[in-house]
Amino acid sequence: MVFEGAVNMHGKEPKDENFGFFTSRLYRVFSNTFPSMKKFYSFILSDMSNYRFSSVLDIGCGPGILDAKIAQTFPKAKIYGIDPSKDMVKQASALAKRAGLANLKFSMGKNTEIPFEIKFDLVITTLSFHHWAVKQKALEYIAGHIADGGKIAIYEFLKPEKGMGISGSHSLSVREANTYSNISGLKLASVATEKGFIKLILEKA
Repeated sequence: MVFEGAVNMHGKEPKDENFGFFTSRLYRVFSNTFPSMKKFYSFILSDMSNYRFSSVLDIGCGPGILDAKIAQTFPKAKIYGIDPSKDMVKQASALAKRAGLANLKFSMGKNTEIPFEIKFDLVITTLSFHHWAVKQKALEYIAGHIADGGKIAIYEFLKPEKGMGISGSHSLSVREANTYSNISGLKLASVATEKGFIKLILEKA
């Protein structure tokens, strides 16, 4: 069984969480200063070094802090980031410009609306998947934007199987991660945990 957001009383699908002017700036401060986020970014960069790619798409890129690190760590790859929040994209684009990262590009978009007409070697999403209202539908859509041999890497804080943990609902459990094994166009490659983090890897079928 795949966990999905329920259709609301008006017959409409629930919407993903969106950050406005103030919340997007609070998130940037959180991402830049909290030790747990620095460890989380290190975890992601270390894991990404295990894959071969020339193009990366980050869905739910936020203020672009992680993507700037990815662009610097993998300078030969083209890094793209999308977010449904205009304020997040504005901050991310400004960061890329200040850092002079020519291999980094941002645009508005979301998990069911990717504005780039290319196939990506690697699609990542970090601390965003738990916000997705319709996960299965989104993953099936994303599968059509992945190159042959490509992957989706989902990174989250680890949710314990009992209770909510420190991160509350902003996390993913091993049990839930393993439910994403029947997504059209994808196959479940691995679910792994490390030091309070979890990664779910889906490969192009």
